[in-house]
Amino acid sequence: MKAGALKIAAIYVIAGVLWITLSDKLLLAMQNHFDLEFVLFLSSIKGIGYVLLTGVFLYQLIKLHTRRISESELRYRSYFDDNPSPMWIIDLRTLAFTAVNEAAIVFYGYSREEFLNMNLLNLSAPQDLASVHAAVRHLQPGMNDSGTWQQIKKDGNLISVTITAHLIRKQKNGNIMAMVKEV
Repeated sequence: MKAGALKIAAIYVIAGVLWITLSDKLLLAMQNHFDLEFVLFLSSIKGIGYVLLTGVFLYQLIKLHTRRISESELRYRSYFDDNPSPMWIIDLRTLAFTAVNEAAIVFYGYSREEFLNMNLLNLSAPQDLASVHAAVRHLQPGMNDSGTWQQIKKDGNLISVTITAHLIRKQKNGNIMAMVKEV
């Protein structure tokens, strides 16, 4: 994103320097053929013209840059959403689900809305609750093989799964991205 903003600023600076240099030279050349008042009027027009043209040009550049960022976000988001393995993101502090992919919805049987109103403990077997808290506290940056767990699907079936988790510390509170595989 910084590179795009720098590119837009550089284009603006280069266009501005060229406009001022070339248009001032043209006005100087016209000074001998027209009276001073008309040359000053043209100078004002060139200033207003520059502001209008660069405003439209900057708008188009920013619009293009924003569209590219949006497309990139959608592409990366699809890597999560369309992953064939059940995946979720939970809040490190509350263990609440903040995102789930389609595979998790199909695998567990909960709707997206139901997931987003639950936390990881709602899926965990009662005998694993203390272990889940301990496993979350001991997560390290990078990939964590969290072992085999008993979890409960919406229909009440108890399943064994392995969970690979990744601690995401870029957000203020931190999140955990996890991928589930049935054993």
